[in-house]
Amino acid sequence: MKQIIVVILSLSILSCSQKVSKKDLEGVWWFYDGTGDGELTFKNDSITIDNGYGLPNKARYKLKKDSILLFFEGNTKTDFLKYNYKDSILSYKNARYYKRFNGEDSSGMVHKKFDLINIKSTKTIHSDSLNLSQSSIFGAFKNKKNELKLILNDATTSVENLSSFLLVTNCFGSNHIYHPPYLLLGEKINLEDLKEIYIYSNVVNYNSIHILTNYDFQNRLFHFYDIRIELFKEQLLKNGLPPREFDIARTDYITEFKPEIVVLKSKDDFGKLDILKTNLNYLISIDLNLPIEDYLHLNQKINSLRKTQKINIRTELINL
Repeated sequence: MKQIIVVILSLSILSCSQKVSKKDLEGVWWFYDGTGDGELTFKNDSITIDNGYGLPNKARYKLKKDSILLFFEGNTKTDFLKYNYKDSILSYKNARYYKRFNGEDSSGMVHKKFDLINIKSTKTIHSDSLNLSQSSIFGAFKNKKNELKLILNDATTSVENLSSFLLVTNCFGSNHIYHPPYLLLGEKINLEDLKEIYIYSNVVNYNSIHILTNYDFQNRLFHFYDIRIELFKEQLLKNGLPPREFDIARTDYITEFKPEIVVLKSKDDFGKLDILKTNLNYLISIDLNLPIEDYLHLNQKINSLRKTQKINIRTELINL
């Protein structure tokens, strides 16, 4: 049985005789100052804390004198929430909130939940840093028909619209800034899906992407993977997309760089990377049927080899 954890939020009020009531809290509170999650919603005996990325965390709450008791599933942590009666401001962690809607006005509101794939990484980024970044942020998921769909500017659409989205969201005046985008990776996404996303990113000069795979609510940390996008010219042509001037065909790459080809069909093959030499070029052929979690961990290992041992590695996603 899942452990139910009690998180106590203490309310500091201006007068000891005043007590916060459910009526005071009921409704939607919007973030307006500091650093924090997008909104807090109190309804009946529950509170929903929404970080704005479709990853709301819900808990039951009870009032006890001037305190709120929150019942979360997860690790125990004590936070302090303050209510200022003078200006009706709610403070939570490092953020302040004002009541945007009362309970009756917010009855029809629904928190859209994004089912993140939930794979932990050794690399994390704080939610505040993500909010302040100049990178595009979008989500990928499978619908009920098992079709790949993207969430671009809160709209659900097809992968073909990704290129224009990346161009528009990263234009600053007459300049185009190529900050690697962040991808919220949904459940059931596989390597075939990622390859499609890579193709439509690559065609507008995006050579890398940050893949967000897990969210630590208590610490407000996203787990992510850095991925280098590497595609050969024929992969773009196959999808009807124009290659860039500097894109190279696979045969030309092999002729020019004479790489050692390393085939990875499963996690059992990853040991082949332990014997790579620094004075050679390598083309790592990764099977498209590789589980997504194994692929992400594999990329961490490849990036480590590139950085620490200065090994020249190029990767490809293919059917083996």
